[in-house]
Amino acid sequence: MRLSISGKVMMIYGSIFIIVIILTFSLSYFGMVGRLRSDLKDTHIALLKQIDDKIELVFRSTEKDLLNLSEQLEYVYFMYDSYDDVSQKYANFFGLSNKLKTMVHANNQFSSVFIYSNTSGDVLTDKAYINKNESEDHWLGSYLDMDGYTKWIATHKIWDGEKMQDVVTLIRPYPLISSPAYRKGLVAVNINEEVLYRMISDVFDGNQEGIHTFIIDDKGNIVTHDDKSQLYKNMTDIPYINRILGEKGSGQFAVEWNGGKQSIFYTKSNYTGWRIVSVIPETQLYHPLASIRNLMIGIVVLMVVLALSVLFYVNRRTFRPLDRLANKMTGAFKPMKPEHAARLDYLETVFDQMFMDREQLEQRVRDSKPILKWRIVMDMLAGYRTEYSSVSIQLEFTGFPLHPSMFVVCTAEIEKEGSMSSKDETLYTYVFCNVAEELINMETAGIAIDLGSGRSAIIFSFAEGDVEQNHLHALTILELILDIMKHQFGLCVTAGVGRCYFDMKDIPTSYEQSQKALQYRMVFGSHAVISFEDLIGSDNQYYYRLIKMTERIIEALRHTEIEKIRITVALLYQEAIGNSLSPELIRHLSYELVIKSLQAIAVTGIETDEVLDSMGNLHERMNRCHDWKVLEQIVLDVLTQIANKVKEKREQRGSNKLIEAMLIYIEEHYRESEFSLAQLADQFELTPTYISKLFKEHTEKNFIDYLIETRIKAAVGLLIDKNRKIIDIAEEVGYNNTRSFLRAFKKYTGMTPSEHRDWMLDTNAEITVE
Repeated sequence: MRLSISGKVMMIYGSIFIIVIILTFSLSYFGMVGRLRSDLKDTHIALLKQIDDKIELVFRSTEKDLLNLSEQLEYVYFMYDSYDDVSQKYANFFGLSNKLKTMVHANNQFSSVFIYSNTSGDVLTDKAYINKNESEDHWLGSYLDMDGYTKWIATHKIWDGEKMQDVVTLIRPYPLISSPAYRKGLVAVNINEEVLYRMISDVFDGNQEGIHTFIIDDKGNIVTHDDKSQLYKNMTDIPYINRILGEKGSGQFAVEWNGGKQSIFYTKSNYTGWRIVSVIPETQLYHPLASIRNLMIGIVVLMVVLALSVLFYVNRRTFRPLDRLANKMTGAFKPMKPEHAARLDYLETVFDQMFMDREQLEQRVRDSKPILKWRIVMDMLAGYRTEYSSVSIQLEFTGFPLHPSMFVVCTAEIEKEGSMSSKDETLYTYVFCNVAEELINMETAGIAIDLGSGRSAIIFSFAEGDVEQNHLHALTILELILDIMKHQFGLCVTAGVGRCYFDMKDIPTSYEQSQKALQYRMVFGSHAVISFEDLIGSDNQYYYRLIKMTERIIEALRHTEIEKIRITVALLYQEAIGNSLSPELIRHLSYELVIKSLQAIAVTGIETDEVLDSMGNLHERMNRCHDWKVLEQIVLDVLTQIANKVKEKREQRGSNKLIEAMLIYIEEHYRESEFSLAQLADQFELTPTYISKLFKEHTEKNFIDYLIETRIKAAVGLLIDKNRKIIDIAEEVGYNNTRSFLRAFKKYTGMTPSEHRDWMLDTNAEITVE
């Protein structure tokens, strides 16, 4: 068919326009798709590296905690099994167990901590003590000959003293840098596999539908997996896993698996050597590209329609008159048929999809702000971000900009009265953080995050003022926050506050101080703002004085003077609280008082093991106490029970007139320096051996100890007169050698005669004032 002029023009220019449009579309589409595909790959690999960074941050913090633990004296004693007696051993176990519990409590990622002594074969955890004869599971001992100084073990099952758990374990030897032949033991920190997988889930914001992300070790064993049925499996029978194990660094490739094409993303941890793997169906991975493709196709259709419309209009105005002229000249003119209008319904759908994708993108950006805020604050608290310029832009993006100087850190914890569920705990912590941020930012600038388990961390920053002024300002704001939480939500919150520091690099120091201050809620009570400044002077200088006070309680226990025990115990705890003794020392003082009491009654023939069994798990009861008054009552109940048992034992034993006569004779002659057991035997016409045995059976002491104690008691009574000389008192109670008197006095009282005289005078003065 022969075309007219206008038809030829339409064909030529239409073909040119369509070719140009298709070429433009092809170059734009493939260029954009290629870039977006690359961006998607880089994004997924970046997410895996973010998971790796997060895990490495937690693992390195775990190593730091183990290094700090290895410096503790109780830890060294346990490893070498070096104790003078059983009481020191159990006191050391008590102190070390408390440190392990504090370590687990301060690190939400920790499941349990195991310490294994190769010297004794014993295992101590934060929940239990297992001696070498009771342990059925010596899994720790098998790693004593491991290569290197640290080892991360993939997921395995352990018994933590309460239940079986799937854990990932870090093992370090002791000494820290030692070959297998010189190692005394091992310490292991266990991290629950669920906690490890939660780190992955948090990075993906929980949106992993259709995506499988897991971690394998260098032998292909599963470390953590979203499908828990895969735990403890080896995946080397899967071809793409072998390929990943053979690669270094990070990468991506596609495989045919499970009836479809899958994209495999992986990265290798430089710290643990583990591989973090993400398996994503390509249909899901490239779903966002479908919207872009549809949009571009719609634009191409529109451009083609517009180009043909313009071409039709120009052709009609320019070439059709020529065509009609040619037809008239040749007599071949024929009327043209009208064109049909193009439909744009599909283009409207494409634009709707484009706006919908934009809204989803904005929503994802908004959802990422809390995660970014939490990560930045945790880095600041851990000391990984110490320059204001490195965080100022990110903080402004989250909506919580801080001032560049004057920082105070607070750690707050909600009191868990009754059975508060974890969901309610998280909700109340979120409410507390919102209330804190609202009130703080009305006055200055600050930010609050959830630390988990009902705990929150708050960072204050101030634009002006000095250190003391800003610290007081922070305390005032916190008291207002606690009042609001109490009156509006019925929640009791305790807050520990660190010192104010000028530079951001000191934020970790203030954070550590706030955590220490929070532990003092036993002393200061719940629902209080406890400043680290309040703890100044609460070192161990008063502890040893209180230890000496326990001797008075032991003496009253020996004489079963229950009322005196009650009064002295009350005075002991008032001294401890008045001198701001730390909660750890108060618990240790309580436990040592009970141990000394049991040692004191052992000579009466009472079975101390039976007494301990009747008290239940005394260690756990004391460790759970967060109120010193409750702890005082527990100790008082235990001492009363012990005193009653001693009293019953003595009543069963009855009296002995011979011993009573001997005691009267000793009271009359103890001032004689040459007085001895032989003199007593001659007086009563008995052998010294028989008297010694009879004396110990009925007085619960041997003769020489009773004589020394009688002389020291007499000396204590004479010391009240401050005008008497020490040398005269020594001679008066039967000591010709003053040095021997001083040695015996300090052994039985813990103080020199001069110190004891000053202490008695001070105590009497305090009682008089009261």
